[in-house]
Amino acid sequence: MKRKFTLLILLNFLLTCGITAQDFDFSQWYNNPTYYNPAYVGLTSGLKARFTYRRQMVKVPASFRTYSFSADVAERGLPGAGGLGIIVANHSASQGLVNHTIVGIMPSVRVPIADYMIMQLGIQATFVQKRINWDNLIFPDQLDPRYGNIYPTSFMAPNANKITYPDFSAGLLFQFKGNNVSGVVGGALHHLTRPNESWYEGTSPLPRKWVAHIDLIWDFEQNRGFYRRSSSFKINPGFFYQSQNKLSYFAFGSNFYFTHVYLGIWYKNESFEYDTYSLLSFMGGINIPFSDVANLKLMYSYDFVIYPEFSFTGPTHEITLIMEFDDISLFQPKVVGSARYRRGNEPMECSPF
Repeated sequence: MKRKFTLLILLNFLLTCGITAQDFDFSQWYNNPTYYNPAYVGLTSGLKARFTYRRQMVKVPASFRTYSFSADVAERGLPGAGGLGIIVANHSASQGLVNHTIVGIMPSVRVPIADYMIMQLGIQATFVQKRINWDNLIFPDQLDPRYGNIYPTSFMAPNANKITYPDFSAGLLFQFKGNNVSGVVGGALHHLTRPNESWYEGTSPLPRKWVAHIDLIWDFEQNRGFYRRSSSFKINPGFFYQSQNKLSYFAFGSNFYFTHVYLGIWYKNESFEYDTYSLLSFMGGINIPFSDVANLKLMYSYDFVIYPEFSFTGPTHEITLIMEFDDISLFQPKVVGSARYRRGNEPMECSPF
């Protein structure tokens, strides 16, 4: 009975706010940058492909599962071009009763500001589908305190079990570089047109989502050789903020890299008060270089809730696989004598983390 009651609570949450109000999320926001801000597309040279699997609330029957693939390629051969990216993701809630799928394309534009700073603007255009299996939902009028789910429901399901719509987002970021430090600061606005998500006649506009972020990379070893990414020590602190439909959270922490190994710790909360839904996220990973222009990264993060009242949901597991190829480009760079062209298209390529 306790399992059914927990499932009922989560289903009611999904129907009242989770389906139409909140986007799915990732613990490793830094490993899914183009999902949160399309201006990240083509920020660093080469091709990058990312695969992510996330399972949230593992102790409850209606856990959340998310699968994501994104890829972007930098384009330095065209004046003003940043890059081109794609994203495909599926979020399944409550044992597959609710499914959220997105497929999109993300172009970006690169604007030189100074020898040590560039600006990028990106757009994300996606096709969205949300689906509900109404037949498997359980409503309060179906439950008996002693025997469980034994009654028919008076709920009238809509004729359609899915809704589809186009969606658009836009982002902006600035990247700067010093002697042994580089950084990115930016933000994005999602759901610009506020598409209608109503399952019945009428309108239910999707709330806009605001994202802001900043991170720095300190590189403590210069002039690296063949395996340049695997022989340095780097520190990558950052701050992330997200707000949608009166629900917001922030996260801050740092990742560390030394000789093939990644470690990180992050704190996430909805407010600066400890007795709210706060959690700690620990990340570990490995970098496997195949050459000086290709490598593979495998990251795992473990989130657990600090506040005891929410600990019944269990931890969150997330795995990300990243493949990077620095020498891949859609167009070959052109040799142009203009200093302005060189500054915008052969930029300060910052040290990747």
